[in-house]
Amino acid sequence: MSQRIFGSATWRTVWLAGLLALCASGVHSQPRFGRAHGLFRSKFMMKITKSDSQAEVRYTTDGSEPTASSTLYSSMLSIDRTLVLRAAEFKDGVRTSDITTASYIFPLDVLQQPNNPEGYPSTWGSYTSISGTAIADYEMDPEMTSDSRLANRITQGLYSLPVLSIVTDRGNLFSKTKSATTGGIYIFTGTSDSNGRGWERPASIELFGGEEAHDLTSTCALKLHGGQGRVPEKNPKHSFRLVFKSEYGPSKLEYPIYGQRGVEEYNSLIVRTFYNYSWLHTDETQRTRAQYTRDLWARRMQFLMGHPSSDGIYVHVFLNGLYWGMYNLTERIDDSYGKYHFGGRKEDYDIVKREDALETTDGTLDRWREMVALSEKAADNRYYQMLIGQLPVSDDRGPDQFLDAENLIDYMLINQYMGNLDWDHHNWIAFCNRKHATQGFRFICWDSENTLSNPSTNVLSVNNRDCPTYIFNNLMKNREFQRLYIDHAYRHLSPGGLLSEEPAQALWDSLYNVLSLALYDEAARWGDYRRDVHPYSSKGKLYMVDDQYAAERSRMLKDFFPSRTTTLIKTLRAKGWYSDITPPSFLVNGETPAGDTLRWDDALTLSGGSFILYTSDGSNPVTWLISSSGSKTASASTYLGENLLDAFAGHEGWVTFRAILKSGSDWSPTVQRRFYLTSGTGVEMAQGFENPRVQGIYDLSGHKIANGPSSMVNG
Repeated sequence: MSQRIFGSATWRTVWLAGLLALCASGVHSQPRFGRAHGLFRSKFMMKITKSDSQAEVRYTTDGSEPTASSTLYSSMLSIDRTLVLRAAEFKDGVRTSDITTASYIFPLDVLQQPNNPEGYPSTWGSYTSISGTAIADYEMDPEMTSDSRLANRITQGLYSLPVLSIVTDRGNLFSKTKSATTGGIYIFTGTSDSNGRGWERPASIELFGGEEAHDLTSTCALKLHGGQGRVPEKNPKHSFRLVFKSEYGPSKLEYPIYGQRGVEEYNSLIVRTFYNYSWLHTDETQRTRAQYTRDLWARRMQFLMGHPSSDGIYVHVFLNGLYWGMYNLTERIDDSYGKYHFGGRKEDYDIVKREDALETTDGTLDRWREMVALSEKAADNRYYQMLIGQLPVSDDRGPDQFLDAENLIDYMLINQYMGNLDWDHHNWIAFCNRKHATQGFRFICWDSENTLSNPSTNVLSVNNRDCPTYIFNNLMKNREFQRLYIDHAYRHLSPGGLLSEEPAQALWDSLYNVLSLALYDEAARWGDYRRDVHPYSSKGKLYMVDDQYAAERSRMLKDFFPSRTTTLIKTLRAKGWYSDITPPSFLVNGETPAGDTLRWDDALTLSGGSFILYTSDGSNPVTWLISSSGSKTASASTYLGENLLDAFAGHEGWVTFRAILKSGSDWSPTVQRRFYLTSGTGVEMAQGFENPRVQGIYDLSGHKIANGPSSMVNG
């Protein structure tokens, strides 16, 4: 069977789909193993059961596909060490079944992983910018593994994350034959010439264990992924891409990798390593500041703000049973991502990014270029309204949204808060459905590693043509967009907002809590590389969790998070991008509301100024499209001290209020609160952060804690 899934709510549907696909392929059976993949502490005996009594079973333990000359199965196997078992059925020398694959990992074996595993090369691929060839590194550092305290942490760490086992013929990774069909993708990385670029090899993957008790087996194409991270002298630990296509097995993966947060269908996944601010970076300063949370922090923050993001989980990766370190299993942003998350045909999605030049991975640049051209004229409200889909761009076209303005604003605020120093001349992705453009282009945080370092970093002046900052700076010349930005800046940076000290640090801590033990495994695998294997420009240290990692974590908690929000607000004020006027406050029975549930006999009032406008339908009380000084909207009311709930007597359900006050000639930020109105005392709503794209309330690590919506502080 090409795909085996247990341990999920949808496994029966997926199993049936896999069975039908198997029958269609002409392969109808496969051997069954008596024990599933997993982590094991002691030896066990295992039986292989064949599906065809007339067939014979042949197996391998080195990752290679079984052939008619592989070892013949004749009796129960004794499994007492880490190995990858692959078996298939044969008749008359012809394989008659799919291959069954299972990885059996013994943590005590992992501790003793040597630097010269049998059959693996002592050197990898040639360097590209310097002379020489990469020295192979397989070993778990003996200084750490021989320390009983650290060995115990390393062992515990292996159980703390799911295991992603990638199994393929050794030659698919390490063959030194320069061939597009037989060359090793770890040798020919596709950096210095065309050799290796785009090469893919058949592989079996298994995802098992961890807190979610994952249990997945599938087949796919295996490729290298990334830019600088695949340069041999810069990073010996490369990223991979898993591509699901019918010639290798299922044409898509159907499995809830990210639980309730995400979709359950994928055509491609990235097994993403770490380069910037990792123990493998070429620069000593970056190595000492390794935390392994920066990139996922950005993507989780974007998700918590209610926008599309690329989800990810931390995993331990094994290649043919060899421990390869800690990775992040991440959604790839492509046309299939658009289809599975937002519907429609994948052929209708434009995926735009910039690395060396502006490009599309799917679709065309036509709509992107039209959006950029409109942004250049957006100081004129007519063009801004065309951009956001409120006016047609021509008489023969209806309104057509080119840009999700709120998504762009929150995307910019995240990167401005992080002080992203490797952006946006590259490291960004935008997507839209050009056939059904009801959202316009949306931006996704991507490769945000060179971030969250110096609390004084200021990137507000970044402005790269045809990139997100260029569009943003064009739009900040428009008063309506500028005021929308000011509203969002206040919402996220004021106390309780997602980019204020406590929530920002809480998200950081939630990721650390997942990694805290697994970091010992990463240190044992790669922490000695720049000291003992390839120093590159400067000889490194033995990087350890309790030394360099702990020191950087302490600096982040004591220095970065406590001061970053205040510093950013100060720089925004200097540019006129943050309001000094305190907005109105919502009071319930004269006090700050503790929750979101109100009774009809409660009194909901506003305070903070003598001239307050409000709406109760979620719309803005003031617009800047008519006048740059601001105009009252048709749905807004002037607040005269009334109980805002008087108009909702007998109404049960959610109501969204927005309010703004005027002080002199200027306006405060607009604030928003959502309340659930009920006749009784009701049940206090779960407190979390609403993600309007995926219904539910999520804690700061992105886990779902309730099914209904909730309000965020200040919006």
